[in-house]
Amino acid sequence: MPSDWRLAPILASAVDRAEDAAFLSPAASESSLSLVSSRDFSVALWDWDGVLVDSRRNFYGAYERVLSEEGIVTTPREIFLREGEPTSIFLRAIFDRHHINVDDHEIRELAIRRREYDFGLGKRKFFSAVPRLLCGLRYAGWRNGLVTGSSKKSFHDVLQPEQARWFDIIVTADDVKWGKPDPEPFLRAMQALQTEPKAWVVIENAPFGIQSARAADCSVIAICSTLSREDLSEANYVVNDHHELEALLFGDVPRSDELGLLEGDS
Repeated sequence: MPSDWRLAPILASAVDRAEDAAFLSPAASESSLSLVSSRDFSVALWDWDGVLVDSRRNFYGAYERVLSEEGIVTTPREIFLREGEPTSIFLRAIFDRHHINVDDHEIRELAIRRREYDFGLGKRKFFSAVPRLLCGLRYAGWRNGLVTGSSKKSFHDVLQPEQARWFDIIVTADDVKWGKPDPEPFLRAMQALQTEPKAWVVIENAPFGIQSARAADCSVIAICSTLSREDLSEANYVVNDHHELEALLFGDVPRSDELGLLEGDS
């Protein structure tokens, strides 16, 4: 993987496009398309946790453990409502909400412990539909970007070089001063790809990500992988799962299990 992989656009070659086509079913390539066929959009920006990878067990489990050790009883909803926020700010907000004083040194130590607990819960895996969704958009002439509040280190072992080529731009917490809900992560991606926000659609699963994208003037699709439709109501579109997301993007296509993706791609 090149040293500047986070911010250097990865151009799709003819070989890449042929490989992308292998992920598509006839229905995906020939059906009456939806957002793709509207030609209103040409760039999709994807969040990482809860959108591309199933991180529910890791994300909540690590926060729940580190907070319980400090005497804080939390709930999945309380945690997932703040997803996308930098860890130190996230922890500070939870402690403030529970009226517990904690200094900056303790926050840093808790953030390190939380990351260790997260890694200890195992490697995240891509949702099964993700390879086809990303490759299908590239095949249709779109560009994909990954914009995440996670650090490069947190997903480096999951995103292999052959998967990194799915993205034309990758922006992590390491690349910005202000994370979500500030618009900086998406504005950074726009600057790199030199595309107007009206051409962008962002796929998120948490309010802070939605707010960040909307502040950057992007349209947003929210997927209910961790929260309810009511919690994601600020998005332009809300879908229940990746199958509904696929239908919104491409029209009526088969479920991932009907296409028989290769082992290791799910």
